[in-house]
Amino acid sequence: MVKSKGAVFVQRAILAARACRGRIAAAFCLWSVLSCGLAKAQGEELVEYLTAEKHLEERQWEKAHNLYRMVVDRGPEFLRLYAKLGMFRAAVGLGEGAAALSLLDFLGDDAELLPRDREFWSAATALERAQIPIEEGVKDSIRQLEEALKGIEGRHSHIRLRVEIRLVMAELLLRAGQGRRAIQVLTDSLPELRSREWAGLRAYQKARLARIYMKIGERDWAVSLLEEIRHDPHLDSRHFKVAEAFIEERDLSQSGVMGLVIRDEPACLSVESPGSFELRITASKGEGKQRISEKGRVVTQWFNLREDPFRTVNLLAGGSLLEVMDPSGTSSSSAPDPVMIELLESSSARVRFRSRHLSLPFPGFEEYTVYPNGQIFILLGTEGAPVDQPRMELLLTTPLINTSDGWRVISPTRNLPVKAGVTFEGPHLLLSRLGFAGRHWAVPDDLLLLPGTAGGRLITQVPPHARLSVHRRVSCEECGKGARMALQLRIMPTFLEQPDLAEKYRECYQHPANLVIREGELVIDDSGDLNSDGYNEGEGCHVVRGAREVELRAGLHNRTDPVIKFVLPGLVGLPDVRIDGKIANSSCYNLSWVDRDTLILRWNGIVPAGGRARFALE
Repeated sequence: MVKSKGAVFVQRAILAARACRGRIAAAFCLWSVLSCGLAKAQGEELVEYLTAEKHLEERQWEKAHNLYRMVVDRGPEFLRLYAKLGMFRAAVGLGEGAAALSLLDFLGDDAELLPRDREFWSAATALERAQIPIEEGVKDSIRQLEEALKGIEGRHSHIRLRVEIRLVMAELLLRAGQGRRAIQVLTDSLPELRSREWAGLRAYQKARLARIYMKIGERDWAVSLLEEIRHDPHLDSRHFKVAEAFIEERDLSQSGVMGLVIRDEPACLSVESPGSFELRITASKGEGKQRISEKGRVVTQWFNLREDPFRTVNLLAGGSLLEVMDPSGTSSSSAPDPVMIELLESSSARVRFRSRHLSLPFPGFEEYTVYPNGQIFILLGTEGAPVDQPRMELLLTTPLINTSDGWRVISPTRNLPVKAGVTFEGPHLLLSRLGFAGRHWAVPDDLLLLPGTAGGRLITQVPPHARLSVHRRVSCEECGKGARMALQLRIMPTFLEQPDLAEKYRECYQHPANLVIREGELVIDDSGDLNSDGYNEGEGCHVVRGAREVELRAGLHNRTDPVIKFVLPGLVGLPDVRIDGKIANSSCYNLSWVDRDTLILRWNGIVPAGGRARFALE
């Protein structure tokens, strides 16, 4: 899968590829969508399409054009229109404007399109035509955008597409010297975005409107719009800061913050890795550090800040990242029991919190450990349960968000979507939400689930009706020890760009690096250490006691961003960190006390396979 490197909602470019991209049996339900077209697509054609998208992003126009042509000639029907759109973009890159326009005309006139699809493609082709850099065609492009807008007017499912059409139309009007009309187009459509659901989109449109005011020399109106964003009850300071940077055309990725930022608000606990992602736990404050989630959900909002800095798309809309269910039931209760949530750690290195379910036969808990690179480690268990807990019922959410492409199970061996109706079984579960060319405002992302023990298997039945949002069971076999199970969820980076990346992460997780210490000891009985090897699978870290210096030996795999928990290191204050004898720059690591006796070191780098690194605290 190809994804843009910048913020797709902030800086668009026609010549870039748009990514618009003992045995414990655990049962998972996935709110998952599989594209029925993709399920039918043959593997070779999909690989060619994804490769062409990558060539397009790298501006290798001819290579991209040739691969798209192959998909058009012999690919499945589902991919052909997208491949033709890709051919158009490659032709623009090659400077073949006339050929590009003829491709767009063909897309709009395709006789096989259903009426609802024809409306969408009419709008998509109008958007593409509008961004061809031909000055004399501006008026015609504006007219076609107006016609496309009429075709999708009033359709709730096309609100995002209408916003994009208006934004492109405003840019064209500004280019044509009609700044006032551009302002009117964006101002008159703001009421459509007044609900909380569209708050991020509203902030983005106001920021675009403010930038137009700045360009025509009316700074006061731009400042007024910024103040509206600042005081909007559905928005927060983060939207204001992003909007301010956008209006001033500053680089949004340079926040200057290293590590995680946590915001402890009355109704929400937010964990953000600036420029990467944000997770929100919707729960009201209770006594002390405890919170209560009345709906039984924990992580209810997930934003991909690389692609969506204005937070316009909640990737968990309608669900939560992970839930524990009553093992006696087969589906989620219509009235779920409350969950108690407690913040355990909060630092730039990591954030940890625990959720407890008191109403189950054996009270259950999950302990989440979140790191800045998108790793989420989860220790699951029950209190007072038998030694071997035979089954856990969980929910893992991958929702439908106004696209038919949706999320798909990806085969670990072929790096391709698993066909509908078959049983999937593998050492990891990768779900990907591809944003195909033309799928405007679709924020792509990947969700990788890894069992904490070697030999663990994940099994699920891929549904036959791919266009529908469904609940499915996923069994996790040999994934834990006794009444406890450890999992790793990865929400960053993208995985389809590197076919073997998911398996490399699994190997690294299940076969951790070796730690050698001269003094002190490895802690082999930490709560989340499932196999007593000194590596806590439930927290994603090595654990030592009474040591200040360790040597990490990578072994067969690269070790990315290793984490070491020092218990009773015998230090006061934050020490310096030496790496292989040299004092490390503080930007290379996160170091935090999580309690009076425990220090967390997260190294922001890679120890290559076969290599070793010596970390010392002074």
